Amino acid sequence: MKKLLRAGVSMGLIAAMCAAPAFSANAADEAPSVYFTVNDKADGVETLKFGAVFVNTKENTSAIPCAVYIKDESKKAGQIFVKVTAEKSLKLSNLTGPNALYKGAPYKGFETDDSMNLNTFEDLNVLAVNYSKISSEKPMELNGEKSDSYPLACFDAKFDANAEGGSYNLKVYSEGAYFSGIIARNGDGTFKEYDPSENSKPLLINASDRKLGDINNDGKWDSVDVSGIMKEYSKISAGQDGIFDANQRAAADINGDGLVDSVDASNLLAYYAYLSGDGTSSLNDFVKNRK
Repeated sequence: MKKLLRAGVSMGLIAAMCAAPAFSANAADEAPSVYFTVNDKADGVETLKFGAVFVNTKENTSAIPCAVYIKDESKKAGQIFVKVTAEKSLKLSNLTGPNALYKGAPYKGFETDDSMNLNTFEDLNVLAVNYSKISSEKPMELNGEKSDSYPLACFDAKFDANAEGGSYNLKVYSEGAYFSGIIARNGDGTFKEYDPSENSKPLLINASDRKLGDINNDGKWDSVDVSGIMKEYSKISAGQDGIFDANQRAAADINGDGLVDSVDASNLLAYYAYLSGDGTSSLNDFVKNRK
């Protein structure tokens, strides 16, 4: 109830909601969630095999275009309040609706940015996206086949000039008055409220001052880099402190699974052999295509 009041929902609607039975989920229902994408055509930006993003901060000096999507298999979303945040060294800005870039929004009736109620809270590094038709008891009508046929909103992410290397996260923010929520409406007056911060996976962004896999930053991919990853892995596996700094760790997570391990070393060793045979693919493309 407090969440609904903070969202500015009318007292009349709240009374109607309280009078209605709660939405009853069944085994086929899946809680709606949100996810993030980045434009990996930007300089120094790569989407890795398992979904994490690698950013070479020396090559990428401009903002990274991003988008946030809703995944709602039930197609029952009636109100959406999503707040996006990241560590403050990764500044979020230029929040817009998706119509200009993607020629549409997920739901009908939201053809302008004003209709989506977009807000930026610079002190928190939080962007707020609200899709809300308070007078309706029915789910919002989709523009495409799925809820994520179009993004909810677009924005930019840019590292500060003095940002340190390491792992960052784009994620859903839900604290205090700046909560996130998705209200599913069943069409008969019943509903259920979800907190997407509880079931939405953050987007891992690994930032480094060197190229992916170039652990010693000498401009090459070779056995020295492979050996470095194996030494780091052996230390961590033995419960000891690693030997890598944050820039090296970010560059060593070659497949983007959030770990630095023997799989990364194996991928890099195979790539070293591939280059020795006059291979021309990038490390990231090689790993993505490797079985």
